[in-house]
Amino acid sequence: MKVSVVIPCYNVEDYVEECLASILAQDHSDLEVICVDDGSSDGTVAKIKAVQAADKSSRIRLVEQPNKGAAAARNNGLRNSTGEYVQFMDADDLLMPRKIGHQARLAKKNNYPDLIVGSSRMISPEQKVLQERYYTAQSEDVWMHLMRTDLGNTVANFWKRSAVEAAGMWDETMRSSQEYDLMFRILRNDAKVLFDTELYTVIRKRETGSITGTNLGPNWIRYVNLRLRILENLPGPRTKERMQPYYQFLFDSIRVLYKHDPVAALKFHEEQLPKDFKPNVSPTTGRPYLRMHQFLGFRLTQKFWDKVH
Repeated sequence: MKVSVVIPCYNVEDYVEECLASILAQDHSDLEVICVDDGSSDGTVAKIKAVQAADKSSRIRLVEQPNKGAAAARNNGLRNSTGEYVQFMDADDLLMPRKIGHQARLAKKNNYPDLIVGSSRMISPEQKVLQERYYTAQSEDVWMHLMRTDLGNTVANFWKRSAVEAAGMWDETMRSSQEYDLMFRILRNDAKVLFDTELYTVIRKRETGSITGTNLGPNWIRYVNLRLRILENLPGPRTKERMQPYYQFLFDSIRVLYKHDPVAALKFHEEQLPKDFKPNVSPTTGRPYLRMHQFLGFRLTQKFWDKVH
């Protein structure tokens, strides 16, 4: 099975060599690697060319474009690739040597699913393990995983090329929630999804170069809007019992949005939650909040709650 590795690169001179080394060390030999430089102003291109020149297998190709963002770079790399499956990378992340080969074998054994959801480890710039996420082979509800932002991530997952193309590829207009928007569109096409229980992906949390906390309101509005699209497209029966955890997560998301844009949060709460919805205890919403909410309602509870928390 030929696998295409697509790497958007923007000012990652400190990371890209190690990222490429982890790809070239894969035990799956049928690889092509497409590095898409997204208008870097540092030494990223020079570092890629140096690795390219040293690679005797000639598997690395460099595509250069003006700065358009990671989603545009991924689409450009996809258009320049030919693999049956795609390993999307971020240039500062790493793969363990068995990652691609293991997931390629999983794909063959399981009738070539549209998406393999991968387990992963997140580390700090100081190499401290911040989080590990392992999946079980069976999922109770893949749509609930999507709703909870718990369907892997760009790098840990293994993407069937035809499924990505049929879903319309990456949305280049979105500034956040890009991978979950793409997975939503793939699931909407009745995708077959497989969960990988083994961990072979390392995500490096950078201090800079990612979305920061300076303007989170629009990001959370996009986040809530995607959850509404998920609710509109849920397959199967929409019983009250089944919908309760979905509405609970929507409620929790609106609560987080309130911290950044109270007006938008109040509008979402008024227009999008059922009038008879009653929130439950959740990782975001505790019993003290619920006791206050029972008497004051959402608007007043949020107003007072945020003043003291």
